[in-house]
Amino acid sequence: MVLSSLPLVFAGFATCHAALITVPSASQLRYQSTDFVALIHFNIETFAHNTGCDSSNWNTLAPYATGKTRDPATFYPKKLNTTQWMESITGLGANIAVLTAKHGCGFTLWPSKAKFLDGRPYNYSVGIPGASIQYDVLRKFVDSAQDAGVGHGFYYSIMKNFYLCHDFNGKHSCLSSVLPGQQNISEEEYLHMAKQQVTELWTQYGNITRIWVDSGLGGLGPLMDQLQPQAAGTPLNPIDWCGTESGYPSRDVGSGDIWSTGHGYFRQANGTQWVPKYCDPQLFREHVWFWEPSLHVRSLAEMIPIYHDIVGRGMVMELAFSIDRDGLVEESHAKVYRQLGQWVQQCYASPLAVASGKGYVFNLFALREGQMVDRFQIQEGIVMGQRVRNYTIERSSSNGWVPLVSASAIGRKRIHLLPKSLMVSASMMIRLRIENAIAEPSIKQFSAFAPCPDEMIPLSI
Repeated sequence: MVLSSLPLVFAGFATCHAALITVPSASQLRYQSTDFVALIHFNIETFAHNTGCDSSNWNTLAPYATGKTRDPATFYPKKLNTTQWMESITGLGANIAVLTAKHGCGFTLWPSKAKFLDGRPYNYSVGIPGASIQYDVLRKFVDSAQDAGVGHGFYYSIMKNFYLCHDFNGKHSCLSSVLPGQQNISEEEYLHMAKQQVTELWTQYGNITRIWVDSGLGGLGPLMDQLQPQAAGTPLNPIDWCGTESGYPSRDVGSGDIWSTGHGYFRQANGTQWVPKYCDPQLFREHVWFWEPSLHVRSLAEMIPIYHDIVGRGMVMELAFSIDRDGLVEESHAKVYRQLGQWVQQCYASPLAVASGKGYVFNLFALREGQMVDRFQIQEGIVMGQRVRNYTIERSSSNGWVPLVSASAIGRKRIHLLPKSLMVSASMMIRLRIENAIAEPSIKQFSAFAPCPDEMIPLSI
């Protein structure tokens, strides 16, 4: 984040006051360069249950599991193919992928060398004696991502580790009983173990594009900044959650404008820190992250309004990828990822007319008589900050200009859907007019589009 002093602009006119323009870091620009991030859920929970490890499956073969979750041999993806994952990830159009290196059970997808304070090995991971997988799953993932040109990242659950007696609140959970195989350790030793493991994650796999430590940082923020200063999701390069996992932030959190400045769900137009926003919906209709049999996959028609409510309001969609027990993206999932990626390309890759540049008025001169328009897309050149504060899209008429859309925030991307399609007449002009900005606006793209196939009107935009 960088602050620069530039003239304040109100209603298109500069004043003598100075304004501080908040701009993104290179890491945050990289993160906001994509509509989609693949959030890959794959760990020992895949072979047990979405709720993870608990007393019903730790030392018992539960009916929904393939083995006891205490046993590292339970994690056994016989056909694991991370290159196959990348086919769906790139087909979607994502260029960043994040893998659950350690989730709530505590099992690690790399052969962790971390030790307890008494010198005992961590001993709950791939690559240890008795584990079904004797190789480093993270290394395969990173190699496949690099081959595909996809930035890689890791998720690490700091709050929960059933193996180490920590619950979802990040508190000691073995107060009444300790199950065989659990490690009943102190808070001091827990953080000692976590620090060892994240150090392995942040030193053994090159430059990481996106780091997710869930929830809170456990005091590891300075270490993160030191070891991976270029990653998004760190104290140096923060990003913020939108407040819901449903896919409908307008409904669940609020339909207000999205600002990439300031923290919090509703953001601050004049915040002094650049903080991109993201939402993380599941592909399943059910609120489930890890693969389970008989779950219902959302259709393309269901994903389109989710796209508009997240990406169309300036946020990045971190869409769940639930790898199955074979270690693959199931074909029914792959189909929807392909369809959604193709739909975005078909709908938004070929605008009817485009305008860009610096200034306050942008005319779509290339529109032709008879063309049908039902949506507009606007992008600011966010390398220069989020400068626009109010704008209107309007069309000409015999009685002057008629507003079609009025809003405040643009940012990385804003999509507006019209209630009904508009036919362009011979004399009609359509323009974007910036009414209020904190400095001269830089518009990367103002575009008009024809109606898209298989369109569903989103619940709220």
